[in-house]
Amino acid sequence: MKYSSFSGSLSNNLKYYETLHSSSFNHHIVKRGAKQSNHPFNTIKELHFKTLGKDFRLILHPHSTVLHSNFKAYAVDGEGKKTVVHVDRGNFYTGRVFGEKLSDVKLHIDNGVVTGIIHTPDETYHIEPSWRHLPDQDDGTMITYRSSDIHFSWTHNNGSRPRVCGYVKEGQELEDDDEDYNYNVESKQEQMEKNKYLKKSQQSDHHNNVPYEDGNKKRMKRQSDYEYTPTKTRCPLLLVADYRFFQEMGASNTKTTISYLISLIDRVHKIYNDTVWQDRQDMDGFKGMGFVIKKILVHSEPTRVRGGEAHYNMVREKWDVRNLLEVFSREYSHKDFCLAHLFTDLKFEGGILGLAYVGSPRRNSVGGICTPEYFKNGYTLYLNSGLSSSRNHYGQRVITREADLVTAHEFGHNWGSEHDPDVVECSPTASQGGSYLMYTYSVSGYDVNNKRFSPCSLRSIRKVLQAKSGRCFSEPEESFCGNLRVEGGEECDAGLLGTEDNDMCCDKNCKLRKNQGAVCSDKNSPCCAGCVFAAAGAVCREPAHAACEGEATCTGASADCPKAPAIADEHECAERGRCRNGSCVPYCETQGMHSCMCDIVADACKRCCRKSLNKTCFPVAHNDILPDGTPCIQGFCNKGVCEKTIQDVVERIWNIIEDININNVLGFLRDNIVGVAALATALLWIPASCLVCIYLYIFFYIIRWQTTERQLEIAEIAK
Repeated sequence: MKYSSFSGSLSNNLKYYETLHSSSFNHHIVKRGAKQSNHPFNTIKELHFKTLGKDFRLILHPHSTVLHSNFKAYAVDGEGKKTVVHVDRGNFYTGRVFGEKLSDVKLHIDNGVVTGIIHTPDETYHIEPSWRHLPDQDDGTMITYRSSDIHFSWTHNNGSRPRVCGYVKEGQELEDDDEDYNYNVESKQEQMEKNKYLKKSQQSDHHNNVPYEDGNKKRMKRQSDYEYTPTKTRCPLLLVADYRFFQEMGASNTKTTISYLISLIDRVHKIYNDTVWQDRQDMDGFKGMGFVIKKILVHSEPTRVRGGEAHYNMVREKWDVRNLLEVFSREYSHKDFCLAHLFTDLKFEGGILGLAYVGSPRRNSVGGICTPEYFKNGYTLYLNSGLSSSRNHYGQRVITREADLVTAHEFGHNWGSEHDPDVVECSPTASQGGSYLMYTYSVSGYDVNNKRFSPCSLRSIRKVLQAKSGRCFSEPEESFCGNLRVEGGEECDAGLLGTEDNDMCCDKNCKLRKNQGAVCSDKNSPCCAGCVFAAAGAVCREPAHAACEGEATCTGASADCPKAPAIADEHECAERGRCRNGSCVPYCETQGMHSCMCDIVADACKRCCRKSLNKTCFPVAHNDILPDGTPCIQGFCNKGVCEKTIQDVVERIWNIIEDININNVLGFLRDNIVGVAALATALLWIPASCLVCIYLYIFFYIIRWQTTERQLEIAEIAK
């Protein structure tokens, strides 16, 4: 795998992480169908590993429902020639943590390297390849971290909060002036329109969506304000990776790039699919709305253009983010999709990470989902588009959790949400759950609301979905009994699809064999043994001392493993912390101080505290060394030494001085063009400005001297 020479430290992104090698995973096929079948649930996989002080036992099955039945992927060269790329759907998995109710797992496994997310009721865990962030690690190494360990890179050290996203509202002249939608309260007229739709939905609708010409603008003729079909719940996507994204996030490997995008959308889909779109919490809403990937284009090299032309994938050092989105929106193929999204590795001015056209429920508006074309400056634009960048304002690659939230945020604009207004209901404080997903400034930490839509966003998006989703959304594929997960009306699920019906607890219809005395299923419940409740005291979950959780034992009256008891207070936990009320309190906080990172290299891998937030950070003891993999001031710790992951400009200058040759000089100038330009400007203009000041001083001195002499002459004459 190719490593990029431009990579950054994780110290700006993660408070703590661990590395994990592919050899640490124990793979085991739990069930393979006796009958040949291509069904995804025909193979059940168990994955076991230990990281972050926790033993993980994952029950997985192949999962590709986020891919459209006609999904296609292509590699595109500089001339625009497309080559079909085969995607192995069997490398994508979904599942659960054994014994953890309400857990959910999304993984991609490629040559033993895992990328994924593990949701449990108490925490969310992330796994991703280390080569994107730690270039000195080998191909088989991954990093693991908790959501609570993330320090989002869009929060500056000085506390300022940059806008890292924007949205565009185009073509408002096409909107009807007499339509003044209230996003908060549903009007009687809107209720009447919905009632009319419900009556008409039972009739033929083949006359809907008939285009007609009005001057030079094509509009859509409307039979009703609402084009909502309850069974159409998937927004078909076109995903496009430019050559920069291909090189940096995909390691110049087409399949790696495609797999990254599929996994990302799978995680974003869950955020949307789990959301209930409603006007108020006391009102009914609807859920299950999400995404399906219909097509992926990966540009393997820059697009070659003729003079004067512009293309979103052309070689250009710097793009204005809005200009790039507009050029991307000129692509004719966007009309065949609900949304088109560009993934790039460009660093935009002001730390911008994304931009999208915002959707509107108004019948003739353009922008967002299911939009008609729009004409501007001689071009036809398809404004069902947006873009995301993987390069943050530090110039580093974003971690996967950041990429998920940025993409989900931009899709939120496309679906009809503007930024959350600064009101208590939609922009609460951290003590009330923190900012929501669509906050004006991107979320600054791990708060419960960060991956949720605010009440304001729910109302706005609900309007747009009701008005337009029927135009371009599609119906999802159905799920089946046999995936080893108890869902809906199932009593059990032994993963029997494609096998003989021989499970002694659960039949092929996912019902317990009650006539044979079964009260639970061994394959679904950790406190089930021989189809009956396990005896009280049987261990169902090993202790996790690092997380202050003790050994969990069965009650004898339930098949579920109860919550683990808290380890006694003051018991030592991770990083010399102490258990208090079931949580691991860091060492510094146990001493009445605050945890921090020493900024002196010699102390960077020692445990450091500060007495208050505005005091100096200092090492608590010279022999208290941080474990390997802990972030430090210039990289990460390795055997007590803070190792660099990148070289700074000053060090590279000295390297060039020590070994001067034309290639080194040119390489330095190319890689540091902005800094060199600034330095050259300073070297030119600072001396020049000094000379100008000296000349001006001499000039005014002479003028003053001449004036004084003239006044003296006049005085002499007057005498």
